[in-house]
Amino acid sequence: MEHRDMLPACQRQKGAALAVSLIFLLLLTMTAVAAVQGASSQERMASNIKFKNDSFQAAEAGLRLAEEALAADFAEFSSPCSGAGCNVEGSVFDLDTRARPSAEWVEIGPSSQTNNMTVWYRVINLGQSNAPAQVPSNAPGTLYRIVVVSFRGSTRTVLESVYVRSEA
Repeated sequence: MEHRDMLPACQRQKGAALAVSLIFLLLLTMTAVAAVQGASSQERMASNIKFKNDSFQAAEAGLRLAEEALAADFAEFSSPCSGAGCNVEGSVFDLDTRARPSAEWVEIGPSSQTNNMTVWYRVINLGQSNAPAQVPSNAPGTLYRIVVVSFRGSTRTVLESVYVRSEA
């Protein structure tokens, strides 16, 4: 008298549906967690790219402003550098330093030109050149090294250019 064999099949499998649904719920939860982690990782990458772009644009604007300041007043930078004075300090490249690299650096305050960021620049007189490149007159000229630093988030941008003041 096997009474149990006479029960319909659906009544004997009540526990199996619960186990299968819990496994599906676990898989769905793991998929959702992975999707959230991927989205937050992409958000961080996009933010870092924006910071990098903002910092680069601010440094470019700072470079143009420094060149304009140099063109307006050469007297301030009349004596050529020598020895270690020609070098750029290591603090310029230190990611933990967010302030003026040293006393010789000129600050450009936040403005729309610099993406509302503070930018620092330094002009170094490299001395005379008898035939500077990219100068149409081939006359002697004074070479100036301009270095600009800007920060945005954890991004630091350092740009450098050489400015020639032709004596022709």
